[in-house]
Amino acid sequence: MLRMDGFAFHKANSAQEAVDMWYSLDTTRYIAGGTDLLPNLKHRIVSPSNLIGISSALPVGWHESESEIVIGAGTKLSDLSQFDPCPALGQAASLVASPQIRNMATLGGNILLDTRCLFYNQSEFWRRSLGYCLKAEGDWCHVIGSPKTCVATQSSDTVPVLLTLNASIQVIGRTGPREILLRDLYRFNGMDHLKLEPGDLLTEVRIPKPKQGHRSIYRKVRTRGSIDFPQLGIAISGTFRHSSDTVVADSLDIVIGAINPQPRPIRKIEPFFGVALTDATIDSIAQLVHKQTRPVASVHGETAWRRKMAEIHTRRALLTLRDDSLSL
Repeated sequence: MLRMDGFAFHKANSAQEAVDMWYSLDTTRYIAGGTDLLPNLKHRIVSPSNLIGISSALPVGWHESESEIVIGAGTKLSDLSQFDPCPALGQAASLVASPQIRNMATLGGNILLDTRCLFYNQSEFWRRSLGYCLKAEGDWCHVIGSPKTCVATQSSDTVPVLLTLNASIQVIGRTGPREILLRDLYRFNGMDHLKLEPGDLLTEVRIPKPKQGHRSIYRKVRTRGSIDFPQLGIAISGTFRHSSDTVVADSLDIVIGAINPQPRPIRKIEPFFGVALTDATIDSIAQLVHKQTRPVASVHGETAWRRKMAEIHTRRALLTLRDDSLSL
């Protein structure tokens, strides 16, 4: 049985109170649902002396204005699975782990999910027997066979969708609230993948109101149909319109998740804007995704297979978006 070390628990009733607590205490972590943090405590990956409970400090639910949709960071993934303004985000939330975990896990926690690796997310005994790793106590990355770079993977399901929606986040820190474009949040560094200051607390997610004709989809590849983190995640968003007997994508955004420490937006997709989504066009887009997808071996699944799955599931997702648009 894995046991946690001792810690003190402090409950915050507002976001500002939580931040103030963070700066007044030593070796501190925020905790809401705790679905990722508590296993890490048991594995002794992190050993904070203090936990600040923020379940009562964060906004929950969502509301819409003329220009944007605002989602509270404390919104449970089980509630977010019913997110009507963008079904792909609800779809991604519904595919996280199990119903029990989704009833506890929050959107904010999924966005700030720690990077994961086969050599990192193990018990302390297991890590010690291997000589530890670059991300935890050691000086060597067992994935790439080098002491230079940690390639632990960003494995959130909601993040690829939010990136295609051009979402931003609101955080509160030492200097007050500020907004960060989600595309600017992640860096290619498995040990330090978030561009946040110590003590920063995520409070809201903001999504620009989708344009007319907007469609989106999320596809997840994993070993089992539940519980497992993604071996690959694919989010596609765009604006689609009918043209004669076919569908044209006036805009298209594709993001691949769970392959690197940083989600991967697909580049050079603009030549396909305004082009009919024929089978040949869809094949060309899928091949572009295959070319730009370079998974690392920090999660289960052979890398060449995961790369091929990116191509296959991109094709399937685009066919679904096209056919659904034709049926409207």
